Amino acid sequence: MGKMIDLTGMLENGLWGYHELPGNEQVIPRVEVMEVANIAQNRFFSSRITICTISGTYLEAGSHILPKGKNLDEYSIERFFRPVKIVHLPEQKPKVLIDADLLEKHAPKIDQGDALIIHTGWDRMWNKPGYVLQGPNMRRNALEWVLEQRISILGVDIPCIEASWSEDNPEEKGGFLGALFGQDILLLAPLVNLDQVSGSEGQLICLPMKVKGTSGAPVRVIFLEKG
Repeated sequence: MGKMIDLTGMLENGLWGYHELPGNEQVIPRVEVMEVANIAQNRFFSSRITICTISGTYLEAGSHILPKGKNLDEYSIERFFRPVKIVHLPEQKPKVLIDADLLEKHAPKIDQGDALIIHTGWDRMWNKPGYVLQGPNMRRNALEWVLEQRISILGVDIPCIEASWSEDNPEEKGGFLGALFGQDILLLAPLVNLDQVSGSEGQLICLPMKVKGTSGAPVRVIFLEKG
């Protein structure tokens, strides 16, 4: 068995969240971990955890934005174990827009049904100021390139994928998530520790919380290097 690398960001008080996006301030709850019982007073220790389906590192399915999209619990467990290819990009600067040429230049051979992870280096900014609003995004042609690969899961280390968060060009705005989920591709985001992955292929294990009737859930993500 090859080396195992945990690609999951830690859930904790004060964690970044999509409440930072304009209009979401009162919609998306902040992550909160609060003690509700302790050994000294209650003879056991327990905590209350407040999260949403897009807290921390999460897996998301089509019902996130598609009226007739699948919920995450409709997928079999086999869907969460996939061969994976990783596109290691040079470290990307804040608010840079990634295009298809850059992805193609650094991409390994991708087979239909693979999971695909795009490593921009932005995971270095996890939970630091600017993580959500200043991150790299992808141009429309980059997102179209992703769709052409016929993958099963798209994993990224950035919290916001589309260039609509970065610029005012109407041609770059919106539509990608719908196209992604329309192809029955799951979204896995945002990932960390990708700098610990030296190769470009292995096995991906991404097990979401087993929750009925939601579009997504926080997930534990493990990358297994080829042995």
